[in-house]
Amino acid sequence: MAKSIDFPLTKVYVVEGSKRSSHSNAYFYGFFKNKRIVLFDTLLEDYSALNKEPAEGEDGENEETKSKTKSKKQGCKNEEVLAVLGHELGHWKLGHTVKNIIISQMNSFLCFFLFAVLIGRKELFAAFGFYDTQPTLIGLMIIFQFIFSPYNEVLSFCLTVLSRRFEFQADAFAKELGKAKDLYSALIKLNKDNLGFPVSDWIFSMWHYSHPPLLERLQALKDAKQE
Repeated sequence: MAKSIDFPLTKVYVVEGSKRSSHSNAYFYGFFKNKRIVLFDTLLEDYSALNKEPAEGEDGENEETKSKTKSKKQGCKNEEVLAVLGHELGHWKLGHTVKNIIISQMNSFLCFFLFAVLIGRKELFAAFGFYDTQPTLIGLMIIFQFIFSPYNEVLSFCLTVLSRRFEFQADAFAKELGKAKDLYSALIKLNKDNLGFPVSDWIFSMWHYSHPPLLERLQALKDAKQE
């Protein structure tokens, strides 16, 4: 799959995320032609520690644990893992990472530029009781904590909207790879494994959630899944 989209994959790692959390995740990292994919063992049904049968014991607790393990499997099948990776590779193919870096750098440049412009304004310090002195540290606190506060709220909302758009685009990319059906089932499993709540108020989620709610993502995949 990586070759089909010219992704310069060099290695695939499986990390023991189950030692710290039951949360499932997958990501890639690396510069230029040296990319690596990392999978949490909790994402893989065959690797997840929670799916392994416990050792035999003298009491009956192990039998009860075994029955629960058999009835509830954590992680995804190989086809579903490929669908999740198709989503992550979509972020790379569509340049989402590069776009986020550019936005971050532009925001940093803008903030420091405005700081350089405002730090010399005497009325700014006078408004906070500093009539004779202009301490740089105080100016830093005033500008970034008070003056930039409305800007940061607007920026945060815009970045959230952009992030949600990127997630839908990555899902659509996985759909184009023919992984819509597997991604559909993988999202449901991951939401259950990560104890996510599938229903959210659309206004609250639009403001706070960097990822679209599960039902919205499933609805976007539904047509392709039926096909």
